Amino acid sequence: MEYPLLEALKENVAETLSEYGVTWSTGSDPTVPLHWVVRVPRNLPVPSLHQAIQARIALIDARVQWARGDPVSGNVKMEIGRRDSVLFVIDLIAGGAGERNEGLIALIIDDFGDRWNSFIERFFELGADITVSVIPGQKMSREVARRVMERRFELILHLPMEPLDQSIRSDDFMIMQGMSGRRIRDILQRSLDGVPGVLGINNHMGSRTTSDQETMERFLAEVKALNLFFVDSRTTASSLGYTLAQTMGVPSIQRDVFIDVNNDEESIRRSLWELARLSGTRGYAVGIGHCRRKTLAVLEEEVSKIQARGYRFVPVSRLVH
Repeated sequence: MEYPLLEALKENVAETLSEYGVTWSTGSDPTVPLHWVVRVPRNLPVPSLHQAIQARIALIDARVQWARGDPVSGNVKMEIGRRDSVLFVIDLIAGGAGERNEGLIALIIDDFGDRWNSFIERFFELGADITVSVIPGQKMSREVARRVMERRFELILHLPMEPLDQSIRSDDFMIMQGMSGRRIRDILQRSLDGVPGVLGINNHMGSRTTSDQETMERFLAEVKALNLFFVDSRTTASSLGYTLAQTMGVPSIQRDVFIDVNNDEESIRRSLWELARLSGTRGYAVGIGHCRRKTLAVLEEEVSKIQARGYRFVPVSRLVH
């Protein structure tokens, strides 16, 4: 008996089922060491779970030796083992009672506005409802905003705010610490004129500004007057943006995970799945990524997998409160 393989199969299949949020019970097939009956929730396609189990066990040099699907019921029976030995039978029973708790993921992609090309277009082909954040004053800010709205994606303003790093030069669109309400109003109006159609705002940089209570109170008063929402990007743990917005009655939410702090694909992948797991635990989560090639590459690989596990990508406006 291949006990080490059997234990590895049990562990890996259990982890896969847990990741998909489904449970199982012990079956009664006496011809195999392991027999599990999995009642697949109504909102999880049986083929998705089948493929996930198959991919997972391949990592431990096991395989599905035989699988049969019933076209009427949608059930699938899988026989798993190695060489000529069947060690594990799994019955995937379609349409089980209940549904998985679907975590809602709002994924904001920052830094649009400087270009529109085939690379940019791929963000809109992910099959996910992302929120697009456009920096004002860029050479194509207005055109990008128009094309985003044509594609019916949610659009927000990625408004520059003063960072702690004083080597970063300010521009005509940056909210600086200590600015008057009149000056903030002028910047907001010019920004909105240049990026028409936005529903809300999130801060670009801004650790100095978002930590200053008086400046943020002036800023949020203007946001409220414009009937926009605010997403606190939380570029610093000392940000007061979300707390003040809630106190002032401005529809708002704060970022939970930056998915691409480290610009390498494995790190981005881990952060993206961290975001998904948080949404499953809490019911929702807000992530921010950037308009970068490695970020896009990971999203193209992982978004469909995340959705297959029951998580849903939604516009950030769905989550503000």
